[in-house]
Amino acid sequence: MPASLLLIDDHTLFRTGLRLIVQDHPSVGSIAEAGSIAEACALPPAQVDLVLLDIQLPGMSGLDGLRLLRQSHPTARIVLVSASIAPDAVYEARSRGADGFLPKSASGEDILEAISLSLSGEPCFPANSGNAATLRAPAAPSLTARQLEVLSLLCTGKPNKVIARNLGLSENTVRVHVAAIFAQLGVNSRSAALLAAQRLGLSMPPLHDVV
Repeated sequence: MPASLLLIDDHTLFRTGLRLIVQDHPSVGSIAEAGSIAEACALPPAQVDLVLLDIQLPGMSGLDGLRLLRQSHPTARIVLVSASIAPDAVYEARSRGADGFLPKSASGEDILEAISLSLSGEPCFPANSGNAATLRAPAAPSLTARQLEVLSLLCTGKPNKVIARNLGLSENTVRVHVAAIFAQLGVNSRSAALLAAQRLGLSMPPLHDVV
């Protein structure tokens, strides 16, 4: 039977991007979404096979909400999703009874691999975290400070001409930076760049610093 997934993340854009990835998994059937633990628990009763749960949520964190989700979906596998892969965060996830830990910087391939491991009953944690079933540690893109500034403005929908004027650059220079950003993030559009930036948890300068 196709597996039923529940995606819990308060960022609609990230949930949309995650849905686009997980819906390609051959074992995945229905996909439900929620923006918080309370919203997830309020969903109509349904069989859930796998929960991808963001750690940082409004109201109640993913870690604190694990017990409630276990009560609502006792047979579901629960994989925590986090922008951080710090050892203490992974350890806390394990100690709270999570079935896996998935960094937001994971590639689409690694996300699908995590789903396969989870649905087969295997734990999935980042490499070198003390578990046999592991995911590869993703390589973070190395964007320069200037490229991060361009990306900040790019994510607000500003065209190259406006970005050039705000940063005191030529339009050609901005085009070169945008092409480099797309190459580093592995995307080919501005909307995809925004999704990738959120997924990777890139630290961009505040907009008032670059506008």
